[in-house]
Amino acid sequence: MKRSLPFFCFSLFLITSCSDDPKINNEIVLRHSPLTQAIYFSDDSLLHGISLGMTKEDVKKLALPTDSLSQEEADYLLYEGRIDSFKNYTWDCEFDSAGLYALTLDIYLKDEDSPEVWFNDLSGYFTEKYGQGTDDGVALTWEVKTGKRPARIELMEDTEYIYGKLTVYYYDLAFIPMEKDTLPMDSLYLFESM
Repeated sequence: MKRSLPFFCFSLFLITSCSDDPKINNEIVLRHSPLTQAIYFSDDSLLHGISLGMTKEDVKKLALPTDSLSQEEADYLLYEGRIDSFKNYTWDCEFDSAGLYALTLDIYLKDEDSPEVWFNDLSGYFTEKYGQGTDDGVALTWEVKTGKRPARIELMEDTEYIYGKLTVYYYDLAFIPMEKDTLPMDSLYLFESM
């Protein structure tokens, strides 16, 4: 019996190492908060395995089972997700002929007056992944020059929201966004009734 244990362990190692399951690269995200891990479970993409340039069908396949599709149009998707009873998020995607060109993530922290701790954790995650960001006084910004569509990432705290709220914008570097002070408050009170 004792001689079969090393053989069993070696066999188990051999079977698991030969698996066809892709390995998830999450080395950086595992050094951050559970909130960051719940949203960014892979270091190889922008969000949930999604990258700019993907087709609408590919993005839909990567939505988490816990995320619900709230709105779908020819060039638009809106999802709602829940981390726990006090932490919710929405993410919406905009598409053009070349695929996904913009993604907005709103994180609602209903049990906190300020999202400062989470803001610092997310900015630390992005800095580890993409290098030092720039601060324009409104948002921290990073540029990602790799992938199908190089991206700009903007992280900001929404001080207008009644609780803590963070917004992350991902968009194609070739895309010129609206001025930040004219952005619609499309999902400001989406989770008030939850």
